[in-house]
Amino acid sequence: MRDVPPTSPSIDQSVPSIARCYDFALGGKDNYDVDRSAVAAVEKLVPQGGALARVNRAWHIRATRFLATQTGVTQYPDLGAGLPTVENTHEVVQAIDESARVVYVDNDPSAVAYGRALLDDASTVRYVEGDLTRPADVLGDPTVSTHLDLSEPVALYQSATLHHQTDDVDLPGIMGAYVDALAPGSFVVLSHFWDPGGEDGAQVRRIRDIMLAQGLDGEHFRSLDEIRAMLPGLDILPGNPGDTDGLIPLLDWWPDGPATDGAVDPVLRCIVGAVGRKP
Repeated sequence: MRDVPPTSPSIDQSVPSIARCYDFALGGKDNYDVDRSAVAAVEKLVPQGGALARVNRAWHIRATRFLATQTGVTQYPDLGAGLPTVENTHEVVQAIDESARVVYVDNDPSAVAYGRALLDDASTVRYVEGDLTRPADVLGDPTVSTHLDLSEPVALYQSATLHHQTDDVDLPGIMGAYVDALAPGSFVVLSHFWDPGGEDGAQVRRIRDIMLAQGLDGEHFRSLDEIRAMLPGLDILPGNPGDTDGLIPLLDWWPDGPATDGAVDPVLRCIVGAVGRKP
């Protein structure tokens, strides 16, 4: 494990962090025993619970490659980005266009400390401390507004972020404010935990209960209609050749290869996403 950078704020290693739990689930090294214990507690009762993070990261990479190769967008604000870990947004896009600019935003002290320590030397990448529920503050941050030209199209990410927000937060309103501020031709990349109801929904609700018991903010598994409301004013791109909706399980969103005959654990289908374009 890396040591906490000397310039970091005080980080309580006795309390698990969502960002560090994701890092561990993705095979990263910037996490503590308390984070690994929290993920283990989830996987003990819902064995595929930790795999949801890997499903999301694989989709995130596919969507990013699409944007970098097919849209001409070269600016990427990645909100709630977490710790720099496995195949980050800037690594994916800059393998295609080394001049592409990325700004990561997070309010987790661990993520900000590591992000700045690892990325501050890169001229095309910045890491900013900010609250993604405050669009005006995020987009008006001096680093964001100088590193990115918001009068030109960007690809804005809410990748597995909004399901950490409670039901009293106006997520459609927040996303509407982001969309309104973006230039025409911009894209929004969004994924969110989905509650399909029934036994499959009961399993994912157990994940939330376990996380709460571990001292983490509970995940909020929402309905498709609730998630779709977070994509206001966007033209949603089809998620595969037969898709007419656009908001689909991440496993089905332009997969890397043909579908296999093997059964997929229903829990792994309980995260959905979409890529939308602002007209």
